[in-house]
Amino acid sequence: MISVLIMANGDTEGLGATLAALVPGVAAAVVREAIIIDCGEDRDAARVAEAVGASLARAGDGEAGWRAGVHEARGPWLMLLKAGDVPTANWIAVMERFLRREGGQTTGLWLGGSCIVPLGRLRHVAQGLFGRAPLGPRMLLSKAHVVAGHRRPMMLPALPVAFEAAG
Repeated sequence: MISVLIMANGDTEGLGATLAALVPGVAAAVVREAIIIDCGEDRDAARVAEAVGASLARAGDGEAGWRAGVHEARGPWLMLLKAGDVPTANWIAVMERFLRREGGQTTGLWLGGSCIVPLGRLRHVAQGLFGRAPLGPRMLLSKAHVVAGHRRPMMLPALPVAFEAAG
């Protein structure tokens, strides 16, 4: 099962849309838990987490925030999203197929697109060439590999999960 980490960034409306899109994944036993990452003292994020039964991780932004979420996660797989990321209808079937076939060989995947690296991910690729690349949204990663620090984003294949704009 997957632990979903959501970077709130003060976007309560986007957070609600992302959480709503995850409900069918909970019903399908794909999503184990949701962890909302609050990079400040956002009372709305705390209220949303309490209302939906999600965990709340408070930390600095960027890498520190993602790491706080990783620390809270209990699932073997981590799906990293930002508030407002709304996976389209096929995401549950794609994740079910992935979880059935996964035999410990994959350390992580990009969510969306193809194996061609989009411009927004070039920073991750470049940093991966010269050391550890940062965690970021729209990644599906093995928790064991993240905790151990074994992550090379330029080697990650992509899963065909598309995203819509929230709202």
